[in-house]
Amino acid sequence: MKSSNPLELLLYSTAVEQTKTQLTEHEYERGMFISINNHKLISADLYQGFKEQYRTLMYGLLGHNISPSTIRISYGKLPKRQVIMDLVAKKKVLLVAGIHDYKPTDQGGRGSRWNYEYQHSHFYIYGAHHYLPKDPAELKDKIDHLERLLQRGSNIKGASYKVNTIKPVGRGKYFFSDPVTPTTLYDYLQSPLNDPQKQNVINYISHNASNPSNQYPLTYLYQEF
Repeated sequence: MKSSNPLELLLYSTAVEQTKTQLTEHEYERGMFISINNHKLISADLYQGFKEQYRTLMYGLLGHNISPSTIRISYGKLPKRQVIMDLVAKKKVLLVAGIHDYKPTDQGGRGSRWNYEYQHSHFYIYGAHHYLPKDPAELKDKIDHLERLLQRGSNIKGASYKVNTIKPVGRGKYFFSDPVTPTTLYDYLQSPLNDPQKQNVINYISHNASNPSNQYPLTYLYQEF
């Protein structure tokens, strides 16, 4: 396999060859899709809270807090390819955050009755699989734990129902629409710019479908090397 980047070939050639012949080894190897059911928060609140939600996610994955000063944030601009490659090589966790408007309730009862003037967020996470168990029961417990932890930033207190949801990317019928590998991650993250019509998770997160005239730039967060 030819590569225009020798470092990329050196780091990931084995992984790429394996991807051709077998299914993903971990359920979240292609990424993690998180939906946050925020309550009465506007986009400015969400942007300000992304850093703390990244810390919360890392606490859930690592079992200890990380310093806020180690978190890098890029608003509206995808980090350079080399940065993304270094994140992958060093098994760092990348969080891509998008903001959507709530949809007003329609005649069929779909949408939000109380939150339609506010916004909520969705996250694409890459690299979390390095810190997640593979055993199905242990993995389920960990995902449940992460969902509860992330409730801290949703402005919902004491809810008796599941507030947030976490799903694996590229499973089932979406196996071929989200073909994320270490070498294709950067190109995948460019989908909103280069292939916005493709139905995949990152395009869904980037597009505010409930209010197309008002689009919110993606935010990229990761821990320094």
